[in-house]
Amino acid sequence: MALWDAVPLAHPDPIFAIAEEARAAGSEAIDATIGVYIDEKGQTKLFPSVKKAMTEVLSDYASGSFTYTPLLGIPEYRSAVTELILPNASLPVASCATAGGTGSLAINLRMLKLLESNIRLCLPTPAWANHAPLCRSAGVAFEELAVLENGVVRCDVIIDWIRNTSGVRAILLQAGCTNPTGIDLSKDQWKEIMPVLKDSECIVLLDVAYQGFGSDPDTDAAPARGLVSEGIPVLISWSASKNHSVYRLRTGMALACVPDEHTRKRVEGHYSTLSRGLWSTAPDLGQSVVARTQSHHKKEWLDDLAHVRGTLERKRTVLRENLPEAFQAALGGIGMFATLPLSAEQITLLKTKHNVFILNDGRINIAGIPGERLEEFCEKIQTVL
Repeated sequence: MALWDAVPLAHPDPIFAIAEEARAAGSEAIDATIGVYIDEKGQTKLFPSVKKAMTEVLSDYASGSFTYTPLLGIPEYRSAVTELILPNASLPVASCATAGGTGSLAINLRMLKLLESNIRLCLPTPAWANHAPLCRSAGVAFEELAVLENGVVRCDVIIDWIRNTSGVRAILLQAGCTNPTGIDLSKDQWKEIMPVLKDSECIVLLDVAYQGFGSDPDTDAAPARGLVSEGIPVLISWSASKNHSVYRLRTGMALACVPDEHTRKRVEGHYSTLSRGLWSTAPDLGQSVVARTQSHHKKEWLDDLAHVRGTLERKRTVLRENLPEAFQAALGGIGMFATLPLSAEQITLLKTKHNVFILNDGRINIAGIPGERLEEFCEKIQTVL
């Protein structure tokens, strides 16, 4: 039909498309694409603490209520996540359960538009592949800002943008285990940026997707707590996908620290309206599992996260020891990801000649490569250099 002929071809998602190719290539392929934490058998790892919580939740699930949850989410979930990120906050915190971390970004980008329809957003790059599409879908104008040089984030470049950009503006920053590089702002750099943000009244959209994967959860939440303590306007987008291993349950939360209770109610009213227009109510199973994990199995959950961090650092060490000097800066970060200095031609050769799948920008998921195949992975990279 001519009507459908007018629909243009859609660009495939750059992460999921290559992940599909890797799955189709079979078990012999090395799949370093999609960001999930897997065990040595190649299976997505469900943390023992979360498995206990899920078993307990599911034991009562069939006999429970299947009516809609509140638009803002399950209260005990919202309280648990707020406690993880902003415990004992001196100001009220508005919050809303979302469909994953992606949903929390989607809803906070729309909140930015409510704050200022012509807001200008800075997107430091390299950025997660889905950051720019989410900005476009929310109608938020953004400009990319290259901030990485020789394996270090250029704090001065960020500060210059904040100081020299006029009008109402915002900047999207990541708190811990930056995707796709694994290279974060240091503690000293955060301290340097904070007063500049405060003086400029620049709004921060803070992406907190890996709390507990870089350091303990309190340390990883330090940027969020610092921004709030300095009175810097901040919208926080949080994900449970990685740190509770509940990827497909699509569990996230949007938060905003506000000056008073009256403002909190107004912001949560808008969160409710935005939620209703996107997914209505967020899925409840993940919320219940996260709340149960935090209320009954938190010590074991902290131990699970410590195990994850240890495994990731051991894998990263193997990569550093088996790849040449030119790769060392790229491997100097933390968390699941690193962006290797490979050309498009080299990445294609890895896929077509060696059955190794990484993203087109060179990003690898270190957690996705079985430990027993890390040296093989490095050897195959050496062959295309």
